[in-house]
Formats: sequence, structure tokens, C-alpha cells
Amino acid sequence: MPLYEGSGIEDLATLPLAGWARRGGRAAYTRLGDDETNCLQIVEIPPGGQLQPEHHMYDAVMFVLSGRGASAIWQHGEQVQHVEWHEGSLLALPLNAWHQEFNGSGTEPCQVVFGTNMPQAVNHYQNLDFIFDCGYAFTDRYTAEAPTYFSDEGTHWNIRLFETNFIPDIRAFPLDPWPERGLRTSIMRLSMASTSLGIHILEVSEGTYVTAHRHYAGAHVIQVEGTGYEYLFLPDEQGDLAKYRRMPLAPSGVVAPKNLEYHQHFNTGKQRFRQLAFRGGGVRYGTGKTYDPVGAAISDDPFAWSHKIRHDDEPQRIRDEYYAELERNSIGLRLEPIDQSSG
Repeated sequence: MPLYEGSGIEDLATLPLAGWARRGGRAAYTRLGDDETNCLQIVEIPPGGQLQPEHHMYDAVMFVLSGRGASAIWQHGEQVQHVEWHEGSLLALPLNAWHQEFNGSGTEPCQVVFGTNMPQAVNHYQNLDFIFDCGYAFTDRYTAEAPTYFSDEGTHWNIRLFETNFIPDIRAFPLDPWPERGLRTSIMRLSMASTSLGIHILEVSEGTYVTAHRHYAGAHVIQVEGTGYEYLFLPDEQGDLAKYRRMPLAPSGVVAPKNLEYHQHFNTGKQRFRQLAFRGGGVRYGTGKTYDPVGAAISDDPFAWSHKIRHDDEPQRIRDEYYAELERNSIGLRLEPIDQSSG
């Protein structure tokens, strides 16, 4: 099965796939950003087809790139629950619960992406039989006795923090403003199925961008809506624009920065754009620290593992190039990504 590496993939939807012996369908894996913690599984289910059922000792959240279908989810010996999904849906799979995916169309394939921490589990246990054959049921996390597990409204615990197990369409999901990142930028961090995966949805409005920020490796940022481009550069390349790497952003593309690699998102289209990010470290469980709604928008310590370059500290050429791109696209709106509050 293909394994794709690098700092990004321009289009997951057209990525060459191969037969998946374990589950059927066609698939590929990623190892992006030199990360050995998280990965993507890109899967195509043929018309009228289905994947083989499986359960596993790693976390997985499924995003639907295209098509429609349903997942059957169950614990051994319990009643099966079914969740219907379509393009834009986001479904969390409870740890080690059985699941099976079905294509709801008899004429068109569907494509889904699983964001997982499978590499971390494989490297830690070094035993595939344990990972895919462990019989323990985490009924404290999921059981059929909770019939609304995938259908309740969820909980908005804090600003920019929401807990749920299924979102029918992340393109319509409401976000909270994130003024620390800039004008007309919004985010919602998601806690799903008690997983240790960090997930968020980010929105950048027309005519603006977010300044460069960095953090540990592991984030896989999927473009859901809108177009633009990404700049990536390492700390010792800061200010030397000749060394900045530029990647186009369009729906189904993915960016995965390397460890402490700065990256910033530019919206060059005539609408908002939205991104879905999978990364390590859940926002509610297993972090061992208090939730911070500011997140990666901190700019006061340049030596911190998470750092944002302020708008007034970046090279003027960054804005000049961006505004020229907007001009070429006949976009008159200009919103500088200045800080709106402390951080």
C-alpha cells in the first residue's frame, strides 16, 4: 500500500491508492511532517461496497471527503449502532470498538480520511496482534446503552472548546472568534469520543490571513473549503523569504508542518476558507494541564515550543505578495491580521 511523505499533499482526492488487503477497498497511508505519532489513512470504498469490520487499540476520527454512506459501530456482544454520513461529516470511533463502513451509493465511490495515532501505538507496543486483536471493551467510553452517543447535541464547555462524537457537516458547524490570531478568524477545538487526538476547525475570512506560528510536529491540516496558499519555514530561516516554501491550498489538500516549523495560512479566494486539523494531545483528556483558549496564538516568548510571529514583526514583503495575489483575484477587501487582544 502506498506511503506518502513530505510536508503536505496538494489533493488527497486524486492521490493514487492501492488495494487494502486488511479491510478491502483502496487506500494509502501518510507519514507527513517527519512525524511518528499521527498519520492519515486515505480510503476509497467502491460503489455499493463496504470495508471489512475492524477494531484497534489506537484512536481514529473519520472525515468524509466525498460521497455518502454509513458506519456500523458496536462492542462485542452488544447491539450495533448505525451512523449515516456524507461529504463534510466528522465521526469519532470509540477506542477498540468494532466499526465497519458502507458506501451508500451504487454508482459512485466514496472517499474518507481517518486521522489516527496509529504510528504511536505501533511504535509503543510493537505487536500488531495486540493492536488489532485485543478483546478488551472500553465500555466506560462507549456502550450501546448510551443510544444518543452519536446523536446528542454535544457540550460547549468553554470558549473555543466543544465536545461531541459526530458532526453531520463541519462546513456548517459554528465556530468561536479567535481575535488573538487576527481579524475575522474563528476556531473550535473538538474533543471527540474521549480520544487523545487534538482536533480543531479553523476559519479564515476573505481578504485576510493568519500570521506564522509554530508548535510540535503532528498536526495534519486538511483544507475543507476555500483556496489560498501556505508558507512554511524553519526558525533559522525566518526573514529569509528565499527559503520559505509555498504550497497551494485547495479543498482536499493537507499540510503537515515539521517539528517547530513555522506555517501560516493565506486566504486568496472570494469566500471564507475552512481547515480541519488532526494532531496529538486532546483538549479535555490526558493533557495534565489547564485548558488555554488562546492556544497557539501566544507571541510573548520566542523560545516557547508554541510561538506566533506578530503581524508587526513579519517582513513587509509577506503582506505585499498577499495583497498582490488578492489584486490578481479581483478581491478588494484588505484585513490585516493584527492582534485584537493580549497574547
